[in-house]
Amino acid sequence: MLKMNKVNPILFLFLIFLFAVSCNEKGAKSDASKNHSAKDESGNFRKLGDEQWHLGNYQEALNYFTKAYKKVKASGDEKETATLLNNLGLVHWRLENNTAALECYTESAALAEKNGMQRLLGLILKEQRNFEEAFIQNNEAIRLFKEINKPHDLATAYNNQGQIYRYSGAYDEALKFYLLSLEQCEKINDLEGKAVAYQNLSTVYAKQGKKEKALDAARKCLKISYKTKSKVRINEGLYELSHNFDRFKMPDSALYYFKKHNEIEKSLMKANQSKILSQFQANLGIEVKNLRIKNLQNEKEIANDRFMFVGACVMIALLVSAFCIYRYLSIIKFRKKQLEAELETSKQIIQIKEDDLRTYIIDLTDKNNIISKLQEPDKEPRDIEDEVNELLEQKIFTDDGWDKFKKRFSEIYPDFFKRIKQSNIPVTEAEIRILVLMTLKLNGNEMANSLGISPQSVRACKMRLKKKLQVNDYESVENYLDYIFS
Repeated sequence: MLKMNKVNPILFLFLIFLFAVSCNEKGAKSDASKNHSAKDESGNFRKLGDEQWHLGNYQEALNYFTKAYKKVKASGDEKETATLLNNLGLVHWRLENNTAALECYTESAALAEKNGMQRLLGLILKEQRNFEEAFIQNNEAIRLFKEINKPHDLATAYNNQGQIYRYSGAYDEALKFYLLSLEQCEKINDLEGKAVAYQNLSTVYAKQGKKEKALDAARKCLKISYKTKSKVRINEGLYELSHNFDRFKMPDSALYYFKKHNEIEKSLMKANQSKILSQFQANLGIEVKNLRIKNLQNEKEIANDRFMFVGACVMIALLVSAFCIYRYLSIIKFRKKQLEAELETSKQIIQIKEDDLRTYIIDLTDKNNIISKLQEPDKEPRDIEDEVNELLEQKIFTDDGWDKFKKRFSEIYPDFFKRIKQSNIPVTEAEIRILVLMTLKLNGNEMANSLGISPQSVRACKMRLKKKLQVNDYESVENYLDYIFS
């Protein structure tokens, strides 16, 4: 019994281990079963998408490829995801949604490069016109498909290589690879591949100006396209034949095949546009409904906010009115103070003018007395100097005062102003006053007091006068005064 008790725990652990292994195997089988189921489901969607693509029902093809893409992406199969993204890019391109097509191509190229899918990567790079990179990838794809003996994929790779050469303008090399693609398609009787190869051959022959070969290849393309029962392939075959007839100046035949091409093109567009229009109308109806709901909500919010808005407007109006009244009263008060200050200033100016007038009358009387004495014939030089000194004690504040002062000065020095005029130097009236006062031997401060200006103004006037005289060959103002009295 003891022996059995010792063995039982070991046996128990062993049974637990077996149970865990069994559960893991069942889980692995379950996951594998789920992945297999998802793969089968995505394969079915992809097959349906291919069928709709060949029939020209691009919108339906987009729906099926989208469903397949979601299933495959959830399973984590990156290679299948890359392929489906490429298919989605082609459909978006057909539906003229170039932005979505470019996004699909870019993501598909990243996955293809990551997983070594040379053929797909070369195809995408070719669509993006990256010929150099596409050429390298496609060569690797050709080598790989030759090695594993995949005629269908090899034919596609040859066709892609021809497209790369054709888009880059190397038509002879393009022709070589299109023929190799046709050869591989004939081995496995791939009708669609042959139709594509003949269409590309027709295009290259036409570019080279080989009329008969171009038309023959286009006819074979159309004939095989009818066998495939693919509207897309038939449409492209009719367009190729019409385009070649037009290029080789055969308008009747070109018009005949163009009409057929146009009929199929319209049927394809009608089928796709009707589905797009239905979806657009459904989306538009939902948007209209949502807009109505939103408008009702906005109206309710506006009604709730209206009272507050009106109240706020009234409050703002009252504040603005109060501010305007306060501003107006402030302006009136300021203007009143300003007028009072101006009135006081005017009174002071009047008082000063009255004082100046009294002083001027007294000065004028004294000046007249001095002039009268100067005019007496028995005057001696000493007396004239004394009278000049008395004259200098008077102020020259106004133009009228200057005129009278100038008149009295000319009586003492009759040739002074005449000599200034004869010198032909454009001396201003202010500079003449400075010359007169310098003749009377006044310094700067005395001149300023006599003229009622600042000493700085006197100095500035003297400097201007000096520069003007130097231009006329006088070294200083004193030299000029010597000339006047010479």
